[in-house]
Amino acid sequence: MGNVHLTVRLRPTRFGFLVAPGDMKALDAVFRLCACLWGGKYNPIIPVFANRPSWWSRHGREGETAAQIVDGYLDYFEPDVLVETASGQADGLGYATDRVISVERLVPPAERLLDGYSESHGLGVGSLYRHLFEKEFQFARRLPRKVVRVKAGDASLEPMAACIFGGFPREGAFHELEAMFDEVFAPEALTLDAGLAADIFSNNWTNPLHVGHDGLEVRYGSWNDPAIFVFDASRPSDLIDYWNLRAGVAPVVPVPLQFADELSEFAREFVRRNHRPLPHNQHGVMIRPRVMFARSIPSDDVRPLFERHFRVEVEGANAVQDWYPPLWRRSSEIAVAPTRPTVTAATSEHHLDLRGDETSLQFDCPVPEFADGFGGRSRWAHAVRMDDWTFSDRYATTYPDGYRDPKRPNFGGALGEVLTTSEGFVTLADYSIRRQFWQLETNASAMATWLRERSVAAELSGSGRATRQIIETLGSLRGVSAVADAGVVQLLNGMARRPISRSMEHHQFRNRVRDAMADRLWGRGAATTLIEKGAVELGLEVRCDKCGGWGWYPLDGLGACLRCIQCLKGFGFPMLDPGAKGSARWAYRVVGPFAQPDYAQGGYAAALSIRFFADVLRSSPAPGLTWSAGQELALADGDRIEADFLLWYRRGEMFGHRSRTELVLGEAKSFGHDAFGVDDVARMRRLALAFPGSVLVFSTMKAAGELTKGEIARLGGIARWGRHWDARRRRTRAPVVLLTATELFAEHSLSRAWEAAGGEHARLVGPAYVRPDNLRVLADLTQQLYLGLEPYHAAVERRWARRRSAGEAADRPEGDGGSARLQ
Repeated sequence: MGNVHLTVRLRPTRFGFLVAPGDMKALDAVFRLCACLWGGKYNPIIPVFANRPSWWSRHGREGETAAQIVDGYLDYFEPDVLVETASGQADGLGYATDRVISVERLVPPAERLLDGYSESHGLGVGSLYRHLFEKEFQFARRLPRKVVRVKAGDASLEPMAACIFGGFPREGAFHELEAMFDEVFAPEALTLDAGLAADIFSNNWTNPLHVGHDGLEVRYGSWNDPAIFVFDASRPSDLIDYWNLRAGVAPVVPVPLQFADELSEFAREFVRRNHRPLPHNQHGVMIRPRVMFARSIPSDDVRPLFERHFRVEVEGANAVQDWYPPLWRRSSEIAVAPTRPTVTAATSEHHLDLRGDETSLQFDCPVPEFADGFGGRSRWAHAVRMDDWTFSDRYATTYPDGYRDPKRPNFGGALGEVLTTSEGFVTLADYSIRRQFWQLETNASAMATWLRERSVAAELSGSGRATRQIIETLGSLRGVSAVADAGVVQLLNGMARRPISRSMEHHQFRNRVRDAMADRLWGRGAATTLIEKGAVELGLEVRCDKCGGWGWYPLDGLGACLRCIQCLKGFGFPMLDPGAKGSARWAYRVVGPFAQPDYAQGGYAAALSIRFFADVLRSSPAPGLTWSAGQELALADGDRIEADFLLWYRRGEMFGHRSRTELVLGEAKSFGHDAFGVDDVARMRRLALAFPGSVLVFSTMKAAGELTKGEIARLGGIARWGRHWDARRRRTRAPVVLLTATELFAEHSLSRAWEAAGGEHARLVGPAYVRPDNLRVLADLTQQLYLGLEPYHAAVERRWARRRSAGEAADRPEGDGGSARLQ
């Protein structure tokens, strides 16, 4: 019994506009459409091109291909719907066809407004205008808000004016919004020219683009110093960069080169005003406003322009940035990286009780208060965060990322498809239906369905069955902590191996478990957990008066006459002195999976490995995890391969950055000598090829010092193989993690366990930037600790040194997000 906690966030639909960087006409149309859509200011513009433009990198550094750049933009912004400004632009991007539309379908022409309205997408601002009029603008205000509509004096600058201040389409249904805007807000019409540029840019007057996000709360994931963005208003690539900076990183002050003279004093005053001590910082840290220069501005012109228009005579206040934040590149996750802002219209929270085998959830979602009951498609979005507070670890709450063409999850009765994104589970609303009906999946069924969709048949293996029973018996993955000690595991396995009676006198059992957990604050209740959860069963050991052998009898098997389990003869219960130690004693016997020999067929090691990822490898908040015990996998090519455990792992959010889900495939061993053999390594390599990008985990309950030279050599070989750089995916092929007794038997925190181990463990985990819950970092650290491999970044630098000395040019690996420190 427990509950599932849901946080439901209402936000505008996020449209991703595909635009060729040189197509100013299409770009101008996109700017005007976004001013007519609710939250349109935060719709990204995805530049699409067949070849990487020469201006893409100011410093000429080779990097991603054109396809990788487009993919990177998509992964950063995760658009709900793609909008093509030219036919075929979305081909090959992997989006479901029903979530790719032409710019013409986004808004129907005026003559089709009535009969074709149901085919439009998004939520237009017309109803928002009416709502604001009724709530605010029909009344006289003591301090009226100044509303403006800005048009460029020069026709060539009209796209720039629409980009910064908003504009309206010149035809079609949304063209009518211009007259509606004038009627509701009575704006002052301004002409953007040299005479008015300083007033228009220095005063943040309300304009059509502002109104479209009225009432939305926008939170950026990381702190950014204030910035000025200097750009050429005639270059569409610069307008795209400015738009995406504002929509995806942080607000920036625009300064077009065409008005640099007029805006020079405004820009200098902006720098002076914002160069001040960082609030609540006692170390003298100052805020340093940056002057950013667009990529179209030649490098030789940057310094003269800065000196002429932006330099201030304040020590430490001048900062020049001539590079553009690489939104398309995975963040390093070592330093704080840009994150997409969170845009919120409303939120609701739900605590939904689940009883017994109940898996259905019903909850209400907020809707825009100004929206009509019916309309077009994908009108707004709900982002749902789900936390399983049943503490049973039974339900799948973490899934592989699938914002482009999701297959899983569908949650049974969910209205429309569910997108698995960095925000959580996203649904797009076509109507003002508030109530959602979701059917949760168990971990096992979710994983099995996902495998089946990839033409992989899966069947629970014998060891997998033992693993699942151990976890279910102990109640949860946290309950597995009761066996997170070598002494306890050896005790239980020793009882299971006894040839006749798998029992132990009750005082002795509790004392042995207590002694094993004596130095563990979180493990002192292990004996109670094992007893209450049913890992052991209480009964009576009675001595046979015929053969003198001892036998264990359950409580419901006691009677006046007993049958000896050794000589098979009947004998009477010791009635005269039942408490005599020489004739009867209370004892616990291992039952279920705990009664299986060979360390529950490897079930202890696998259960402890899964528990490691769920409860030990964590920061704040806890990671998301969906798990499956060992499976026999029948691959599409006919191979049958066993994996001891499978996981979908998503590490906890940090500084607004929510990492993507990793597929983890595990091989678990107990205490055997030279246990990781050639076949085990070959099997895991085959799995890595079948599931590209997965993380391979080799885990053992042995101490690191007990690994044989053969094991270290074999595991080192596959670790080096896994470090191979996959240029297409821009990450290493298959990170290899090695877990030993230090990790599997850690009390509750990997970092503390390594600190307690001292030596190299403590040194590696010491720096604050080290995040072992990043599996690629964990792989690098454990390979250094247990396999003697050099740090991954050192291997990369060494390879590059050889290439430089040989005069070779190559694409330098960026690791997981731009740092060679990560795999």
